[in-house]
Amino acid sequence: MSVKFRKIKSLTFRIFISTFFVGTLVYLVCAFLFVSHMYKYFEKQIFDELEAEISLIEFIAQDYENKQIDDFKNIQTENRITLISSNGKVLYDNVANVQTLENHSSRKEFIEAKEKGATTLSRYSSTMTKKTLYAAKLLDNGNVLRISCDQSSVVSLVFEMGSLLLIMLVVAILLSFTVAKFISKKILEPLNFIDFENPDDTKVYDELKPFIKRIQEENFEKSQREELRQQFSANVSHELKTPLTSISGFAEILKTGETDKKTTVDFATTIFDESQRMISLVNDIIKLSKLDEKSISLEKEFLSLREIANDVAQVLSASAKKKQVLIDISGSSKNIFGVRPVIYEMVYNLVDNAIKYNKEAGVVSIKIFESSFAKSQDKVSNFVTLSVTDTGIGIPQHEQERIFERFYRVDKSRSKDLGGTGLGLSIVKHAARYHDATIKLESQEGKGSTFTVMFVV
Repeated sequence: MSVKFRKIKSLTFRIFISTFFVGTLVYLVCAFLFVSHMYKYFEKQIFDELEAEISLIEFIAQDYENKQIDDFKNIQTENRITLISSNGKVLYDNVANVQTLENHSSRKEFIEAKEKGATTLSRYSSTMTKKTLYAAKLLDNGNVLRISCDQSSVVSLVFEMGSLLLIMLVVAILLSFTVAKFISKKILEPLNFIDFENPDDTKVYDELKPFIKRIQEENFEKSQREELRQQFSANVSHELKTPLTSISGFAEILKTGETDKKTTVDFATTIFDESQRMISLVNDIIKLSKLDEKSISLEKEFLSLREIANDVAQVLSASAKKKQVLIDISGSSKNIFGVRPVIYEMVYNLVDNAIKYNKEAGVVSIKIFESSFAKSQDKVSNFVTLSVTDTGIGIPQHEQERIFERFYRVDKSRSKDLGGTGLGLSIVKHAARYHDATIKLESQEGKGSTFTVMFVV
């Protein structure tokens, strides 16, 4: 299984990016809220000033018909004053020539003043960089007096503050980098003092405790693997030493050339049997190694468990007949997805053990059936299940947890007499794991055993 690692940048860089963007975002939000609030506050102040100014000069506008135009001209103000007749014609404007001004009857401030008596409103320029505030009031004579002034828009203010914002951006970058460097150093400081052999002795932040726990688990798994490796090496050495000693002893005697024909044949037969046992042992070790490393090069395909069980039964028919054991196969022929040689080896080992450890005239029952399990209302898992049941000697309760261990034998002397390597059930367990299948044992001493393997389909 290939593992893909995502490229991770330095911790300082990641913290810098986080602090910079968070800081910048907070700054922009706060600046926007502040500017908006102050902008509305000053806008209200301007409207109040415009309304106050209308109240001061409206008496002059009432007598405009009496040609008191000089009174308008004498008004000292920076605001624009416009007097509009009831039909929208501009009568007076202290900024522009009234002859060049269009009719104002369609202007919103004129319409609202006519309807409400007085109004205030604002209007943006086409470029959105300028905003004009208006205060208009309907006079007793039907004319409308309007006073207006210009105000910079928020967009314009932002452009005007561009240099200040740029300076603050540079300051934010430098500050964020300094803070990120400091924080990353503080975060990594406890990691530099972790004792990987005894991680519990290191004081770390609560957030790093899962990391310490992971180290502990890795150390435990490492020690377990080392222990298993040592046990496996010792078991292999022991299992190979016995036949090698036997072969060496008999070969040494044969080397003298002083044995008669019958003895020579007996010794040669023993040497052959022991060498075959060694070959079987080495083959089983290779199979286990491939299953452990998941280095099997064969592709998975759809297989019929029923068909494989029939093939196994045919191959083992001679040994079954020799012990007068009946092999009975029944059940579904639904396919599973797996590697044929591995599934065959699994079924072969289960049936072979069921024959070897059966009673004379016993029965080996092989059943293949479909089943399902509802994990929830919406999710149902379907299985094809293989069960191999024998009527043999059974397995003691206290031995059942260990029978899948490598080289473990319930009855060591009998297992060797039957030609077992002690790796058959270990191969079955690893083959099941390789196919994401589950295996279960039910056994009663003196009454037989049932091995059940469930394949997800």
